Amino acid sequence: MWHPGDAIGFISCSNGLTNNDRSLEIVSSLSRKLKDDFGLETVMSDVLFLDKETQQTEAPASRAGALLSLYSNASVKAIFDLSGGDLANEILPYLDFGIIKRNPKPYFGYSDNSVIVNAIQAKTGIQNILYNPKVLVSREEAFQTQALRDLSSRNDADWTETFETSGNNPSEQSSAVFAGGNLRCFLKLAGTPYWPELENKVLVLESAGGRYEAMCSGLAQLEQLGAFEKINGMLIGHFTQIELDGKRAAFMSVCRNYASRYGFPLLETAFIGHDDRSKPMRIG
Repeated sequence: MWHPGDAIGFISCSNGLTNNDRSLEIVSSLSRKLKDDFGLETVMSDVLFLDKETQQTEAPASRAGALLSLYSNASVKAIFDLSGGDLANEILPYLDFGIIKRNPKPYFGYSDNSVIVNAIQAKTGIQNILYNPKVLVSREEAFQTQALRDLSSRNDADWTETFETSGNNPSEQSSAVFAGGNLRCFLKLAGTPYWPELENKVLVLESAGGRYEAMCSGLAQLEQLGAFEKINGMLIGHFTQIELDGKRAAFMSVCRNYASRYGFPLLETAFIGHDDRSKPMRIG
């Protein structure tokens, strides 16, 4: 995936990072981390932070142009999106997927950037990574350092703990292909040219702020889109607000109902979600 001396591009395709000391320290710490532990340089996009004068996220065309510049930069071997929020889908009409396809490299993004992770994979076939790069400098730094090493050496492919709970054998584990991410944000792609093909894929879902009723509504929308007729399985990670509200069991009961009706396996994992121990997952 990369070698010492290569570069990682930093960008915000969703809401720009705030211009405060905490954000600046996270970016600086992550850059040092990549240099010290992986021998990687950093290329900073000029849309990483909010505009200093207006304190607004940069325009969609500007963010799309900055992303395309990172794809066109031969020294950049992967792209780390450090943003989240609501605005990722704004940039999709401005992307030249031909440029991206001619310069294949993995895009790492999470939360609202589930939109970009899945849209680029759907339009180009490039495998992207559902991952929040900022967890590399979280309280789980050692855990995440190993997780990223496993990813780069392709030792991550089996997701053993997840699949063993459902009785799947190792050959089935290695053949799983994933789509999805944050449920609310993934559904922004519904009805657009950027919606991924779900045939024979495992649909992975997580959420941060969505309450029980909103997330059940999201599952109903997936059913109405025909997703459950196509997928090979569904993998449920953390649903943070639902768990805070004590409604995880009720939500999983709804998920099991869909799984039973459509005949796909339902799996759970503690390693996907808005959590510092959320591992990188290959999409596509």
